[in-house]
Amino acid sequence: MGFIFVFLPFVFIAVTRGLMKLEYSWNMELISDFILVVTFILFGFYGIRHQNIFIDTNDGINLEVKNNVAYETSGLKEDFAKQKHEELLNYMESAKPYLQPKLSLSILAESLGISPNHLSQIINQYEQQNFNDFVNKYRIDEFIMKAKDNKQFSLLALAFDSGFNSKSTFNTVFKKHKGQTPSQYLSSKSS
Repeated sequence: MGFIFVFLPFVFIAVTRGLMKLEYSWNMELISDFILVVTFILFGFYGIRHQNIFIDTNDGINLEVKNNVAYETSGLKEDFAKQKHEELLNYMESAKPYLQPKLSLSILAESLGISPNHLSQIINQYEQQNFNDFVNKYRIDEFIMKAKDNKQFSLLALAFDSGFNSKSTFNTVFKKHKGQTPSQYLSSKSS
């Protein structure tokens, strides 16, 4: 049905343009140009109102398959990746590198003795998240633990102490991970 509404204005324009060649009429040209402009405006509104046409709805269905295809040529062996994943988790718990606000993929990879690309692949495959989300999860957990024990410090001071380097980043990340602001979350847990 939508095809007809799209196709008819172009047929009308083609016919009127053809008739204009037989007998020139500026009124016909004006009408056909007006219809052409209205058609493009309607296309624009249709595109805005139906954005889901342009959005990939197959987001997480084949995530593992996509990751495997993307990393097929990386040269990272499965046994080595599992071992490094365990080392990564142990290192995150024991050394707490996430407390460093300037922690980067390169710094963490160097600490574990692997390349940043391989570390990124390990985090993506085993944790199903990117580096920033992985590190921020630890920072959020650290913040929650500190907030329970340290009532005398402000939430912002605890956020900085947990590895965040700005208030806006902390609030955005916290809401993304917990679905609430830090204040809402802590008040719901204390009641």
